[in-house]
Amino acid sequence: MPAEAGAPPDLRPAAPSAPAHADARGLDGGPPRGSPRSRTHGRSHGISPLPLRTVAIDRYLETIFCIAAEDEPVRPSRIAQWLGVKAPTVSIGLRRLRAGGWIQTELDRRVTLTAAGTDAAETIVRRHRLAECWLTDLLGLDWASAHLEATRLSASLSDTVLARLDISLGEPATCPHGHTIPGRTAPYGELVPLADLRPGAVAAVRRISEIIEHESFELLRALAAAGVRTGVEVTVEPGGSADEITLSVGGRHRAIALAPETARMIWVELVGPSASAVRDGRPWAE
Repeated sequence: MPAEAGAPPDLRPAAPSAPAHADARGLDGGPPRGSPRSRTHGRSHGISPLPLRTVAIDRYLETIFCIAAEDEPVRPSRIAQWLGVKAPTVSIGLRRLRAGGWIQTELDRRVTLTAAGTDAAETIVRRHRLAECWLTDLLGLDWASAHLEATRLSASLSDTVLARLDISLGEPATCPHGHTIPGRTAPYGELVPLADLRPGAVAAVRRISEIIEHESFELLRALAAAGVRTGVEVTVEPGGSADEITLSVGGRHRAIALAPETARMIWVELVGPSASAVRDGRPWAE
């Protein structure tokens, strides 16, 4: 039976062969047979090779990478919340990842990726983000659906197919949500949270937080329906309050309202004179 997504990682190598009726993901919940993840990772410069990765290990590595990218401390409780599993399950999983050389745990319980763990996580995230680009740019899926489908499909793409896909997409620098594809340079400058702008400020939406992408698909769809997507310019309208920020989107006169906690998860690049319109910690309402 395939391993549950949030289950403790299984570090056992896959069996050398499998019967014809075996699940496509391989035995013991391991990676798809013949996929790049079924190979041993790490260079053998006089050291023992790292254990084989499994689907469960990849979920942990990707989760740690994404939480860290949001400048959050990566602690077991947050990993458990992200994966939707109980704390003891995460404790067992992290112990196995640490034994396998993928992570380190600090004295304050913060989890960090080792060099090998970072390499593996970047490979996983790059695969996912390129799959999202394919699903939105070529197949026309909305960005919330693309995230879900990429989670299901990305692991099955071989290195050869992924490389061809990357070329056909024009080697994009970011995913549809604006996150940089590992190994590429972001095509934008310094970003600030939308919640930190004064009324009258104009900014281009550059990135939607992984937290929205992971935890609130309905909000992600609502933002897209309102036109709040990467590359679109928004203007902060006067008349907002501590509970609500009003925007005009893409030059349209119709305004939309956002809760400040949502606006804090939308990252923007200031445009023109608005570069001086950051509020420097003052209350949003003027």
